[in-house]
Amino acid sequence: MRKNYTVLFLMLFSAFIAGGLGLQNFFDSAMIIGVSLGTVCLFCAIYFAGRSQKTQ
Repeated sequence: MRKNYTVLFLMLFSAFIAGGLGLQNFFDSAMIIGVSLGTVCLFCAIYFAGRSQKTQ
């Protein structure tokens, strides 16, 4: 069974962005942390999408 990490990282991307927006009123740097972690997850999703497309 092949694992599709692209979908996982896209879900994490949206969760980090939403978490940053949700916690923005409680922590000053929540949005910066959320966007930073979301960007890392987005780059990971792009990497795994390209990798799975190359192997097919």
